[in-house]
Amino acid sequence: MTALKTAGTVAVGMLATLSVAAFGQNGAGQDPAPRGATATLVLESADQLGRLDWIEKSEVAALREGVIEKMELREGDPAIKDQPIGYLHKEVAELTVAKNALMASNTAAIEKGQAAWEVALTVVARNKRLNERKPGMVSQEDVAKAEGELKVAVAQINEAKEQVAINKAELNLAKQMLKEHTIVAPFNGIVIKRMKHPGESVRANEAVVEIGNLARLWAEFHVPLEYALRVKEGQIVEIQPRLVGTRGDQPIERMKFRGKISFVNPEIQPVGETAVLIRAEFDNPNFELRPGFKVAATIFLTDDVASRTPQPTAR
Repeated sequence: MTALKTAGTVAVGMLATLSVAAFGQNGAGQDPAPRGATATLVLESADQLGRLDWIEKSEVAALREGVIEKMELREGDPAIKDQPIGYLHKEVAELTVAKNALMASNTAAIEKGQAAWEVALTVVARNKRLNERKPGMVSQEDVAKAEGELKVAVAQINEAKEQVAINKAELNLAKQMLKEHTIVAPFNGIVIKRMKHPGESVRANEAVVEIGNLARLWAEFHVPLEYALRVKEGQIVEIQPRLVGTRGDQPIERMKFRGKISFVNPEIQPVGETAVLIRAEFDNPNFELRPGFKVAATIFLTDDVASRTPQPTAR
């Protein structure tokens, strides 16, 4: 049965005297122990143990259809965020980029329109001077024709500039298509499984590898209903692994790791209606914890964080 240890008990007195250094021996980078006497909730019976699981785990897919040219990583290799995992054959995509780069840099049409505009502008200006010197020297038909050619030249320049902008957009699209021939890691992690190998074809959005981030894990626990209102997000949780089939004498089972509650389900669990589900997250910089470990938990029932959370107002 779950034990609720309150201030005044021997256990709490011992917790109050533990130093930050003592806790620092149990898992690197863990949060310091809460200061002062504090009540704790211990979840350690077989039906109360939590199970560690991935926070970040993903089947990384190829963004485009193609044939795999090269794979950079194998099972167990570290994956670095935004760094390549593998490549699709990209010869056609590279040629498309080169073609669109030439089109985007082609300004001949603009220069042609500019030349036509300068000629037309000269003619219009000359016609104006002649008619100012002697009205009717240039016929109205010739004046209208020259002014029309000037407007056509302006339109040609604008059309050429718009085409250059379109060509640049096509170039950016081609570059993005080329980029999508490289399969990259969405976050830091480790390759758990490789589904595809060089020479194999893949469809768009088909998984190539599965990666998971061991540096941060979470566990879920069921808190007895009578303590549900005292367990809040932000409270510190201390866990100890419990390995199945051992006598509790493994080194990892003597280690303690600290984390914080990240989620308290407001809904009572439908099975039995005697507990509330909570989730706690833990840093695991040395990869000592593994997904799948069963863990006992001690929750420090402090109100420090909860007191700063605004309460809902009545409607």
